[in-house]
Amino acid sequence: MDAKFEQELKNLTPEFQSIDEYEDADDEMLFIANHIKKTTQHNENVQPNRIKFLYSDKPKKEGEHFSMFELFKRSNIDKKINDSYDFILTIFYYVWKELTPQQRVIMLDKALCAIDMGSMEKQKISKRPPDSKEFKANMRFFGPDLVMKTSEIVDEACFSIMEERAEEKRRATMGKKGKKKHETVEEI
Repeated sequence: MDAKFEQELKNLTPEFQSIDEYEDADDEMLFIANHIKKTTQHNENVQPNRIKFLYSDKPKKEGEHFSMFELFKRSNIDKKINDSYDFILTIFYYVWKELTPQQRVIMLDKALCAIDMGSMEKQKISKRPPDSKEFKANMRFFGPDLVMKTSEIVDEACFSIMEERAEEKRRATMGKKGKKKHETVEEI
């Protein structure tokens, strides 16, 4: 990866104390997506300016695994109201901010692989399912070992954060139950 690009990328992720559902991510993601568009053949037709990028406070659950991205294709009725974007891509902020610049590029490239712009003959905007667990084009470009390792890091980080949140919720629930028992004893 280009050293100048990597250095610029290190300082792009904003610091949030917390995210209340969604925060705008266009500045950072457009910078990376445009780099991906320029440097890869498999995503050269993606139009980053037609994607609304948002940081999210939760990952997407996919079976037993988590994905830090969730891609939404906007409906025709949505686009009648505002035609600025074809897609909305959410990014699980709490894992994203911990990734290295190279891991961020790999993961955003993977997310962009899910966008199908059709062909020159027939333009059709749609979502594309992965070839297997990963997109082959993403693995060919970055190497299967690096892509699989990065995907595993993201999955484990998402899982860990979601487990921590569940544990905090259990403790809060147990604290409320303990407080109610304490209050009942004092009343007697």
